[in-house]
Amino acid sequence: MTAGYKMLSLLLVLSFQGCNLWDYLKTPERQPEVPRGNRTEARELLNSYLNARLAGESEENLRAYLTAEAWNDYQGGELTLRAENKQEFVGYKVMDESDLAEGKFGFTTNLQLVEREQPRAANLTEDLIVSFEEDEYRVSSARLLKTEEIRGVGSDLIWISREKEKENEAKLFNLQAFPARLTPLGSSTELETGRAGYASLVLNPEGRRAAFGTTGTHGALGILSWTGETPGSDQVQLTPVDVYYGEHPIILAFSPDSRYLAVEIRSTAGTDRVEVYQVGERNKLNFQLDQAFPAGQYNVSFRQWEPDGKGLLLRVSAGVQPTGDEEKMGTWRLNIHTGEREKVIGG
Repeated sequence: MTAGYKMLSLLLVLSFQGCNLWDYLKTPERQPEVPRGNRTEARELLNSYLNARLAGESEENLRAYLTAEAWNDYQGGELTLRAENKQEFVGYKVMDESDLAEGKFGFTTNLQLVEREQPRAANLTEDLIVSFEEDEYRVSSARLLKTEEIRGVGSDLIWISREKEKENEAKLFNLQAFPARLTPLGSSTELETGRAGYASLVLNPEGRRAAFGTTGTHGALGILSWTGETPGSDQVQLTPVDVYYGEHPIILAFSPDSRYLAVEIRSTAGTDRVEVYQVGERNKLNFQLDQAFPAGQYNVSFRQWEPDGKGLLLRVSAGVQPTGDEEKMGTWRLNIHTGEREKVIGG
């Protein structure tokens, strides 16, 4: 059969099948690929994971957020998955984020770690990758980038930075530079400030501020600030904030935007209470928590800042006097801008 007859036969076959020759010869169009995840949804998974770490959830629950590879990363010894042994995560901030390869998203996070029983605090900077596979997001890689730490050694406050194999150390402050006397906010009577040692410490997410509470008859609160990456004692500025009659701060926590400082104070009644201060000026916000939860009847403890810094969570429990209203027991959200309180978890 000649080439002409072959082509004619092909045309007849295609015609009977209702197919146009040019449609037959045209290269098929590729179907558009469905995007594999997006950064907004990946960020939601990341926030859930970090909030679970702040809430102190079990290792088993935290493992559900991780792939096998990420779980192995946390078993390497450098990373701290859960705060243990009187340590607490009190806040976090997402410092940077980016789209990586298809279905992978990178986040740089900073977690604020404090200790209740010794004057030490640290910022843990982690590089986390969230991947979208099999219709779900999970943390697929974790790496410690940097640790910044402050610790009280007698009257000295020491700053330490560890990054890769490099370590820097500097003397940040000495308590003898704190005023010997200070007037409490809302009072007109000066008190002798406690300068026996450090009761509590915290760093802000950017590592450019530190807050400290002191021990002594009347514990005090101060904030330090500096601009350089390695703070020298001549660069550090002190803001004396408050002094507490017969009390002292036991937990401090900067908001993610560093505009506010939450302070948990051990009261003379044997219970705890929480105050919130504006950072950058000597100002205490009045949320009337002492009227809502009177000392003695209720114990009010700090839980965590919300990621946007607009609210914080407080835990209200029974005080040393068992006369409080059980309906008030539980976890409350305090709106920093409006002062409104909302109970979010009962009991």
